[in-house]
Amino acid sequence: MYPEVIIHNSVSLDHAVTGFEVDLGLHYGALLALEPGAVLAGSTTAKTGIELFMDITLPEAEADRHRPEVRPDDRRPICVIVDSRGVLKGLLHFYRNMEHTKDVVVLVSETTPEEYLEYLREREYPFIRCGGNRVDLRGALWELGERFGVSRVVSDTGPELNNVIIREGIADTISLIVHPVVVGEGEKKLFGRAGGRVALELQKAVPMEQGTVHLVYAVKK
Repeated sequence: MYPEVIIHNSVSLDHAVTGFEVDLGLHYGALLALEPGAVLAGSTTAKTGIELFMDITLPEAEADRHRPEVRPDDRRPICVIVDSRGVLKGLLHFYRNMEHTKDVVVLVSETTPEEYLEYLREREYPFIRCGGNRVDLRGALWELGERFGVSRVVSDTGPELNNVIIREGIADTISLIVHPVVVGEGEKKLFGRAGGRVALELQKAVPMEQGTVHLVYAVKK
């Protein structure tokens, strides 16, 4: 089963994802309204989130070394992280403890260091190994659907991974919370390296709080 893939992000009027204050309430409220079975992030974004919002020195507890029970009636999404280089070795317990997700699944490749794979095995993190030098994202998402029954994935990450999702024709929908600010040069821009032209069809444009607008586009394929 191949899941539906939605890119969700908060951007400035000039498509930046940094250089302004994101309204996290609006961002995650809109994300959860999409009812994802999984929320996808790249390892760089995941590590940055820990550094910005958590005490990165907090050690791993014994309970963190074991996979929590996943109940069939738990409607929370799975946290899925692309990490073929083992960037999050020693840090995944922060995501295991997040209250808004029920499990952590890691996407790795054939070149992922064996010591990172052993770290995942020892701590009972499910992982999907797909791709040679880097994660074959399309193949990994198909396996995610097959193994975990995920029918909808929402990408909540930075430009690099979202560019791959666009370039490889994986995205079905783009959901943007547009903030009323122009940040100018020097900030990370969404879809700056997304490849060639991609046609979109507007699904909705909803004014929100403080001048923000929620735009949802279907990707024409």
